[in-house]
Amino acid sequence: MNNFTQILGSILFALTFACQATAQTGSWTPPGADPAYPRTLLKQAATPGVRLSLAEPEGYAVYADLYASTLSTPTTDNTSAGGRRGRATFAKNAAFVALLDRQADAGMLSALPAARRTALIDQTRALLETINPAVEVFATFSNASSYTEWQWRSKELIDYLIAYDLLRGAGETDATLAAGRAKLQTFAANLYKQSVTPFFGFAFYTSVKNNHTLMTAAALGMAAVVLNDAGGSLPEQQPQNWINTGLYNLDNVLWEDARRQSDPAAVAGYAEGPYYFKYAFLNCLPFFRALGNFLPDNTASYTFGSTTRAIRHPYHDPRYEQLYDWITAILMPDGRFPSLEDSYIDMGMPELALTGKSRYVKSLHLENLAPNQLGSLTLQLRDVTVDMRAAYLAALPTPTSPTNAPLTVLPRSGNLIFRSGNDEKARYLHVYGKSGPAQTNSGGHSQADATSFILHAHGQLLALDPGYLSFSRRGEIGNATNHNMLLVDGTGPAIGTPGAANDTEAAIQKTFQTAHLAYGEVQTTYAGQATAITRKTLFIRNTYFLMADFVKANATHTYTWQLHGYGLEDTTATSGSFRDSLLTKQQGTWRKNGASLTAHVTATGGATAYEKATNIHEATFNTTENHTTMLVRKSGETQTQFLAALYPFTSRRVTLATASTATTAALTARSPDYHDVAFAQADTVLSNSGTVSADGLVNFYSTKADGRFAQAFVELGTGLSAGGVPVLQASKRATISWQKTDATHYAGYVSRGTTLVVALAETPQAVTGTGVSSFSYDAAARQLRIVFGQASDLQVTTGGGVLPVVLTKFNASRQPGSVLLTWQTASELQNQGFAVQRRTAAEADFRTIDFVAGAGSSQHGHTYSHSDFTAPAGLLYYRLQQLDANGTTAYSPVVAVAALTPLHRLTVAPVPARQHLQITFADPQQQVQLRLLNQTGQTVLQQAFQLNIRLNISYLQPGLYYLQALDADGNPLAKTEKVLIAP
Repeated sequence: MNNFTQILGSILFALTFACQATAQTGSWTPPGADPAYPRTLLKQAATPGVRLSLAEPEGYAVYADLYASTLSTPTTDNTSAGGRRGRATFAKNAAFVALLDRQADAGMLSALPAARRTALIDQTRALLETINPAVEVFATFSNASSYTEWQWRSKELIDYLIAYDLLRGAGETDATLAAGRAKLQTFAANLYKQSVTPFFGFAFYTSVKNNHTLMTAAALGMAAVVLNDAGGSLPEQQPQNWINTGLYNLDNVLWEDARRQSDPAAVAGYAEGPYYFKYAFLNCLPFFRALGNFLPDNTASYTFGSTTRAIRHPYHDPRYEQLYDWITAILMPDGRFPSLEDSYIDMGMPELALTGKSRYVKSLHLENLAPNQLGSLTLQLRDVTVDMRAAYLAALPTPTSPTNAPLTVLPRSGNLIFRSGNDEKARYLHVYGKSGPAQTNSGGHSQADATSFILHAHGQLLALDPGYLSFSRRGEIGNATNHNMLLVDGTGPAIGTPGAANDTEAAIQKTFQTAHLAYGEVQTTYAGQATAITRKTLFIRNTYFLMADFVKANATHTYTWQLHGYGLEDTTATSGSFRDSLLTKQQGTWRKNGASLTAHVTATGGATAYEKATNIHEATFNTTENHTTMLVRKSGETQTQFLAALYPFTSRRVTLATASTATTAALTARSPDYHDVAFAQADTVLSNSGTVSADGLVNFYSTKADGRFAQAFVELGTGLSAGGVPVLQASKRATISWQKTDATHYAGYVSRGTTLVVALAETPQAVTGTGVSSFSYDAAARQLRIVFGQASDLQVTTGGGVLPVVLTKFNASRQPGSVLLTWQTASELQNQGFAVQRRTAAEADFRTIDFVAGAGSSQHGHTYSHSDFTAPAGLLYYRLQQLDANGTTAYSPVVAVAALTPLHRLTVAPVPARQHLQITFADPQQQVQLRLLNQTGQTVLQQAFQLNIRLNISYLQPGLYYLQALDADGNPLAKTEKVLIAP
């Protein structure tokens, strides 16, 4: 009997040990992991800093609101989606207060009373122990709402995981939280199981490539971080499976899959739009932060199904920074993101504080939002989907000022943005143009919005995107008629559906910026109407916008230009008003919260009709309000051009007027400082608008109010004249900007290599630009001639010392082995000579490299030259220091010499060679003259070839030779190669 008892006891002990070992199967203990708690929103060492930050006004306001929410009793509803989320949110917030051990009362922070802290811990523990771990199947025939309910479980699970983690950090142990921990593991196991269980062959991760996948994957990843040492005999109980599934599918949906939401190679945004990026990343950001607290930066292998992939730690992966760069770059001046695609109108993304990088944390300026909108940081952090107040505070956010450029061009994500500055009152225009994966993978959240624009200025949104009511109501405001875009016969592209994005891509192109003008185009084709549209935008002096729309089809149509302004006729300026001047002045004005927008619109030959309509936009979730839409029609045309001036202001200082002709869409803008003329035309023919003539597709000319030149612009033109006097002339048709920026400086741009002649009353002292090959100044004609080898910016400086000689030409050009400088004078007075000076791009100052004697005093012209045989291969600048007989010096304009084009490399094999040489040249289109030289410089072999050749060298004496590759003019094409011929 005793032996039997001993044997039975041994068996029971072995079974118990085996069960314990099995229970830990599948735990996740990666190298370098920090097992300490808390590990989700923050680490223990950060808690003193977080407590201190609550004393700041912004931190206190958020914390006081959070603290007040924990004074209530959590709901007993543990079955509905709202009830379940409410309990999880309460648990997280209560645990956060318990960890920080602070109460907020009457504007003051103080230590949390011990009894209150104990009550919060007890409440949170009870909520964890009574978690409803049920997770719906993600697809079913019997319950249409199952999938909607199922997707909420990820947010609920994350909140409970954070609550557990924070309680552990507050001193609770594994033993005191054992029941809650078991519930959490069951909850995570159920979510994992439902996510990997197919429904009639329909697998969630294989089929769904959007925000739902990211949310589920992030929740499983968070479970693996918080419960990493758990385990079990079933696959769904194992943290190793959770982290594999989570990280693999995050990586796949964002970066790797053909239907991915972004692109690893460039800033490409998030295909479903800003809101659904935020919606997904409210799960992802807490997970990434928790993983950053738990695990150092690494790249590890993660397996899902039969595929293993090396994946870098997402908290440190620079690909994710491209997403954060994108959402930050497109923010409006008040800190909200533009309501592109299915995005709500009143949201920002302060939750980017969880990235741990202050450059993504931007202040919000929401004073102008309506009372029912998310008009404060606190409201932004606790919208309907998830409460992020604790996460935000734990991240110790330090907002930084924006540093956006005046022109932001993100072609992969479709964002073209013009800005006057980075303050909350700046003028901001966003023109939309998505294509490629960003368009095709946007699916059911894609609106009909190709080329649409949004305008924000003086702290107020003025030209609206309609926003997003909810998924079930997206068709009410997501159509082409709801956006600031053109309609063809009253319609436009179709709205996207869950199965496919909208049918119209758009492309951003031909962008540039100068000091007083920024330019960009968005081009699209409405497939259903077979109509091509190019929207061309000019931002003038950081003050107002010109928008030229070129529309072309094979059949006649009625084209409608739309602007949805943030105001309604016959209402107050506070709620948003509209003033109708359509019939008398061809313009309308919207006013809201002290900011106004006037839109003056014309068309080629004049518009057919000016109308207005009342439309709706989103005010906040599932709530609409009305606004007035301006409609400008042109009927019975195959093609036309619309030209609009969009002028935001607080106090009116401009007069806009139509000046269209039968062949142009033209307008004028007159302010106390400037007089502007602009016109668009269908073809590049010489046309007039008043005293201005030009042959570009879009043309712009501006003078100061006293008539002095300010700036000129032509798109694909060769010239512009004012009052019969040429302002600019180009040898090749190009897009050209030329402007005076201050008393002694000019700036410009050319879109291609050309020779540009501009009117210039003063001798230039410096002419620079990336594509400037040479320049000369005609003092008699007062014209500056600049040769551009490529598209280039341009800077010209006038003023300074004047040469006591009349210099009519100064050029520099590269020659084989040197740079040749040539210059001419019309006359000279006591000219001792010229010091030739050179500066490289890396050098701060010019240095003298030679001296050329002058002609003394002469009424006749002289020609001079100098060859610089020591010229480096990089970008060079030259000038002449003219020396008088009395020792006085003055300087010529500066001329730039482009860097040498890098030489191709010859590939020569074998080394050493005996019978044959196999030679390859990198450029397959280049005709190459080969020359083989011996050590005395004699040519022993000469052969022409293209791409590759095999040379017989068996008859040559052994020794060292030199192989040259030359073009037809004898210029080197590649570096000389040494060739060793062996016996």
